[in-house]
Amino acid sequence: MLARDSGSSGFSGIGAAIGKAAGSAAKKVAKRGTSSGRASSRSSRSSSGSSGRSSGYSSRSSSRSSRSSGGGGGGYVPRSAAPKPPTPPSLASYLGMDSVYQQSVRGGKRSLTDFLSEIQRRRGEAGTQFNQTKASMERDRTQQLESLRDEFASRGLIQSGLYGEEQGRFQKQFTEQGNALAQQQAALLADLLGQEKNYRRESDLALEQAKQEAIARRAAKYKIG
Repeated sequence: MLARDSGSSGFSGIGAAIGKAAGSAAKKVAKRGTSSGRASSRSSRSSSGSSGRSSGYSSRSSSRSSRSSGGGGGGYVPRSAAPKPPTPPSLASYLGMDSVYQQSVRGGKRSLTDFLSEIQRRRGEAGTQFNQTKASMERDRTQQLESLRDEFASRGLIQSGLYGEEQGRFQKQFTEQGNALAQQQAALLADLLGQEKNYRRESDLALEQAKQEAIARRAAKYKIG
């Protein structure tokens, strides 16, 4: 009775020991499994992240390559050459079509024509007056000589030296008056000629000034010089 109890107790101790060892082994296996799972999970995540990053980098590289390829191809627009400035016309041609210059030319010619016409009119009047005055002086000379002759004849002195002296003084006075009249006429004509020359010179200067202004406008328009 005691032996069986002892054997039963032994079996019981052996079973407990085996159970304890099995439990310990099971715990170790479970622990290794957990650790292996964690490692496998970490490895999977690392592999997945690395694959994702590699895939993203490859995608970005492909996108940059695509953009670079697109920009170097159809996206490039070559620079067009700057347009050439228009060829300036010759100076004579430009002056012919410059309205400001042409207006100055027409105005200058019209003014000069009007002034020359006035000068010519005054010359004509001066010539007419000179001729009339000279003719009047000649008539007066003839009449005064006749009166002088009649006076000395009435006194019986026509053959005397007194008549000759008086006649000589009268002729001298008439000549001096005629010379004075001619000098006045010459001075008047010279003054008119001087006015004409001055006006022509001023007209030429005004025309040259208008030409220089037209040349400056041509240079500014066609970027000359």
